Parts: sequence; C-alpha cells; structure tokens
Amino acid sequence: NNHWTTLTEKVFISIGSNLDPEKNIDKVKIHLDSHFEVTYSSIYKTPAEGFSGQDFLNLVCSFETNFDPLGLRSFLKEIEKKMGRTPSQKGMSSRVIDLDLILYGNLIEKTDQLDIPSKDIEKYNFVLEPLCELAGDAIHPELKISYREIKDQIIWLFIFPPVYLLSQLLILRPL
Repeated sequence: NNHWTTLTEKVFISIGSNLDPEKNIDKVKIHLDSHFEVTYSSIYKTPAEGFSGQDFLNLVCSFETNFDPLGLRSFLKEIEKKMGRTPSQKGMSSRVIDLDLILYGNLIEKTDQLDIPSKDIEKYNFVLEPLCELAGDAIHPELKISYREIKDQIIWLFIFPPVYLLSQLLILRPL
C-alpha cells in the first residue's frame, strides 16, 4: 500500500508539548505548513496530568490530505522523531511533541494502530475545547452529536451529576 488515496479527507490532529513548548509548537507548525494548508485552533495551557511535569501547551489543527489514515499516522510519527521525541516519551510523561490523529473524515476505525475517532475527544478537555473552536457544529461519527453538544453534556455532567443522570434515566424510560 502506498498510503495515498485519490480523494482528500479532512483530518484533525491534536498537538501537545511540555518541553520548551512555545518553540516546539512553532517548529511543528513549520513542518505541517510545508505539506498542508493548515487551520489551527488557539493554544490552551494545561497542567501535566498523571505525572509531575511542566504545563502542556495544546491545540488542534485541521487540513485536507491524500494520505490514508496509516500513512498519515506514520507521517506524524516521523515529524515527532525529527523533532526529538524518543520512545520513552509516551503515556504519562513529558514530551517534546505529541501529534495524534483524532479524526479522519467520518471514518470509524478501532484497531491496534488506529483509534478513529479518538477516545481522547471525550476524555480530555484540551482536545475537545480546541476541536470545538475549529468544528463545534461537526458531528461525531460514532456518537452522532456535535462536538459542542458533547462539551455541553460533559459540563452538565460535572456540574450536576445526579440531575444529569436522573434526566438520562427519565429520557430512557419506556412509556
């Protein structure tokens, strides 16, 4: 497989760094801009989660590509490597750069190599918030609701969990 498709797909990538993050975000933008016409969200500052480390800078970007999902994933891993990311910089640890494919058109693919749409969309505000900025009204391929609605439901769930859960039970009750 040459990792190219004849049609372009709109993709969304989450970007994060907590090692010299300003410099590395600028650097990764140069890499991406030299290959694609990229739209970037604002940059969000997030405390390291699950380990002690510098704050992360996070954002989401989108562009059209002819890469198939695995080809794009390899391309992103190559950029990470060029920028100095090492195999030890994974999981809950500091990193030079983190590039994750979170959406590939309306594709749903859950394999060892791909998690599309990424579960990080619902799991982390630093992914969902910038994604809403770029595509708040777009529909999540699996959940079939907009990213803005996902964000609103999560906020509702945190503020009033008992009320939210009760409302869900009432909605789901057979007549």
